[in-house]
Amino acid sequence: MRRVVLKNNDFQWIDVVSPTNTELEAIGHEFAIHQTAIQDCLQPEHLPKQEDIKDVNFIIVRFFDEAAPATANNVRQLTRKIAIFLGKDFLITIHRLDLGFLDALREKWETPISNHPDIIVLILRDLLKGVIKSYEVPLTDGQEALEEFESTIFEGKSTINSVQKLYLLRRKMSIYQRMLYLLQDILIKLDSPFELHSPLLQDLREEIEGLCFVVDHTVESADNLLTLNLSLASYRTNEIMRVLTIFSVFFMPLTFIAGIYGMNFEYMPELHWHNGYYGVLGSFIGLTLIIYIWFRRNGFL
Repeated sequence: MRRVVLKNNDFQWIDVVSPTNTELEAIGHEFAIHQTAIQDCLQPEHLPKQEDIKDVNFIIVRFFDEAAPATANNVRQLTRKIAIFLGKDFLITIHRLDLGFLDALREKWETPISNHPDIIVLILRDLLKGVIKSYEVPLTDGQEALEEFESTIFEGKSTINSVQKLYLLRRKMSIYQRMLYLLQDILIKLDSPFELHSPLLQDLREEIEGLCFVVDHTVESADNLLTLNLSLASYRTNEIMRVLTIFSVFFMPLTFIAGIYGMNFEYMPELHWHNGYYGVLGSFIGLTLIIYIWFRRNGFL
């Protein structure tokens, strides 16, 4: 569906929702947009990018999808795509589904301010700002989830399920990290075509730098928690093996002696000793004490 959001003597903003191939080709012919850029609009998994094609500035951005399922773990499931075409007298936005923040922008720019001389840059700034802000909620949720995982790990309550959830969170944060850095690259590239309007985009650069710092810290923290969980699991395994080893060392000589005198050969003089039973018990106690003292002196107990 094609709709004209804003139109005056010098500029028009056209918003296209879920277009068909025919509609995209018509838009390409009407505004002299290169066919390769039109084809990029049809690729659902296309990553953010910016390029100049003749007199048209072509931008693809991806923003966080609030309707993404909890099990989402790839770019297509976690984000949605918006294609933006900027010309001297037009701005075209193309996306598959209705977007909440675009509705707010349409209401804002239907006011008399639409005659502002820098209107195209201001609308672009608001579009990119909406995309950037869409990542604030998942990043905040990710930090809170990490704190819960950290408590679970240090309390020794981590399970296979919790580790799987932690890995899924780390994967999501890594995707957000990639999207934000690609968006940051787009803002850097926009310095050239919009050099005179650079101050208008400066707040976006500062905002995305802050989010990049947050997502870097979150990914690093998730990696550290995964490593810590593996280390603690290995430590607990080693402790179990240490205890089992200590028990086996105590019982090996006792089992050896008991095995010898349990063979019941006819010609074993010790079997007929009057105090043989007490002698064996005494040797058991003596060996146990010797092993215990040796373990204590060497710091094994």
